[in-house]
Amino acid sequence: MNRRVAFFVLLLAARLVLGGGLVFFFGLGETVSLPGLGGGTANPETVGEEFPVTLYFPGDNGLLVPERRTLRATADPKDRIAKIVAAVLAGPEQDDLVRPFPEGTEVGAVEVTAGGAAYIDLRSATLPDPPAAGSTGEMQMVYSIVHSVAMNVEQAPRVALLWNGVQRLSFGGHLDTSRPLYPDRSLLAP
Repeated sequence: MNRRVAFFVLLLAARLVLGGGLVFFFGLGETVSLPGLGGGTANPETVGEEFPVTLYFPGDNGLLVPERRTLRATADPKDRIAKIVAAVLAGPEQDDLVRPFPEGTEVGAVEVTAGGAAYIDLRSATLPDPPAAGSTGEMQMVYSIVHSVAMNVEQAPRVALLWNGVQRLSFGGHLDTSRPLYPDRSLLAP
C-alpha cells in the first residue's frame, strides 16, 4: 500500500474515533463535520426574524411549482436552511401540489461549508433508506430541497442530501446524489 494512502486511512480512522462527531469527506476538497446526527434541529417556532422564501413542491406535471411563504429564523444560514427544509417536509399549502417526502421525515444536522455547499441530513425513524421513487419522483424529491435552499440562501448555492446520516450515491437509483447539486431551472414550472 502506498505510504500516502496508508497515512490518509490512518488519519481518517483516528479522526472518526477521536473527533466527537461523524466526519464526511466529499468532493471539491471539502471536509464537513455533522455533529449530533441523532435529532431534528428545526423548530418553526424559534425566535428570529421573518423572511420571505419561495419553496418548491412537486406538481402533477413532473415539474416543481413555487409556493411563496414567510418563515421565521435567525440570520444564521444553517438556521434558515433548517427552517426552509422543515417547511418543505411539512408539505405544500396549495391543494394541487404534493409533499416531496413521506410524513415523518425530519431535518437532522445542517452544515454549510466555506465553499458554499449545504449538507443536510434528512432523518426517518421508520425508513432506513430513502423512499422508493421512479426517476421523475426522485428528481422532484431531491430538487424540491435543492431549489428551496439554494434559491433562498445565498451562502448555499449547492446542496447535498444525506439520509439518516449517510450520503448516498443515489436516493432512488436515477440521480447522482454523491456530490452537492446546483438548482436545475429546467425542472421548474413556468
